[in-house]
Amino acid sequence: MSIKQGEYLKKLRTQSKLSQEQLAEKLNLSRQSISKWEQGTSTPDIENFAKLAKLYDVSVDSLVKGEADQENSMSSVRVINDQKENKNSENKNKKRRGWFFISYPIIMIIAYAVIGILFHAKGWATGWLVFLTIPLFYTAILAYEKKKPIIFCYPVLMVIIYLICGIFFHLWHPMWIVFLTIPLFYIITAKRKK
Repeated sequence: MSIKQGEYLKKLRTQSKLSQEQLAEKLNLSRQSISKWEQGTSTPDIENFAKLAKLYDVSVDSLVKGEADQENSMSSVRVINDQKENKNSENKNKKRRGWFFISYPIIMIIAYAVIGILFHAKGWATGWLVFLTIPLFYTAILAYEKKKPIIFCYPVLMVIIYLICGIFFHLWHPMWIVFLTIPLFYIITAKRKK
């Protein structure tokens, strides 16, 4: 096997985000065998060439030559173009947010003032709770866009629930239980992520 073939195999493995151990496991081989291929000191047999071609989605011919064939290069170009399109769509999503996204904290300041004016002393004392919605608003949008619920600022939501139940309904004692749901939220969202 040539060094060129070894470098190409290593390139394909790293592009697939596999370690030598992981690749060896998939092929039921030792890590040393993979290392020897990548150093160019030994060659995979026909069966392993076929397995590698299927795993990396390349032709056996390109593995033997030690370079991507023209068709494979075109698929790489397509992948790069797809990635660019995804970034462009993400940028469009950011642009679509508009004035409400940017001005949400200002809207909450106005809401606080309105609550204070309408409900006098009690409004000024309790209206500040609207400021706690700011991190909820932004993290909810990010969690939805990235499809990662773990980003959501769940502890702040529990603080809001606790304070509302305590201030308005005098349920300070039983409502402390809501804080026990915080670790559950992170455990469930972390498992869902996997």
